Amino acid sequence: MKKLSTLSKSLIIALSALGIGTIAIASGQIPTISGAETSDAVAISKSKISLEQAIAIAQKTVKGDLTSAEFDQNDYMEGGEFEIKSIASDTEYEVKIDASTGKVLKTKQEKLDQNDIAEYNALKQAQFSLIQAMQKATQSVSGKVLEAEFDFDNGIPAYEIELAKGMQIHKLVINSMTGQVISSQLDNDD
Repeated sequence: MKKLSTLSKSLIIALSALGIGTIAIASGQIPTISGAETSDAVAISKSKISLEQAIAIAQKTVKGDLTSAEFDQNDYMEGGEFEIKSIASDTEYEVKIDASTGKVLKTKQEKLDQNDIAEYNALKQAQFSLIQAMQKATQSVSGKVLEAEFDFDNGIPAYEIELAKGMQIHKLVINSMTGQVISSQLDNDD
């Protein structure tokens, strides 16, 4: 009878731990086995300020052409920060902003190398801004922007935009010259 009692206790403890872990995963407090993408979606939905608001704060702090903006959660828990990058002349500026308070956490600057300068020159030729590309993306997929950056997609200067819609992450590529959506897909990366 004692063995059954010890076995029963062990089973109850194991099931309790499993239940608590399931609740934590479902609430977005820890990442699921499939990766951190879902947790990013949950974390940004709980942030007090949007990526657009973080960009406005960063642009008051540092002047320059916006090149990228992204949300980064802290250790898969609630909260996080935004990282906004802009370029002025031959220097890249990075501003980190608390996603809950909007407070500037850190700024840093770095000189551009030749590859970065070439990419920046392509960005300056764009007919659509990163902000306009983010607006186009949210019109296409109603969600919160997690990340937006200028890059090349198969040789075409474009903006890559990630949006969180519910628990899903959508990736869009928008042509920086025409504003057209080149591709839109649900991110299934593990």
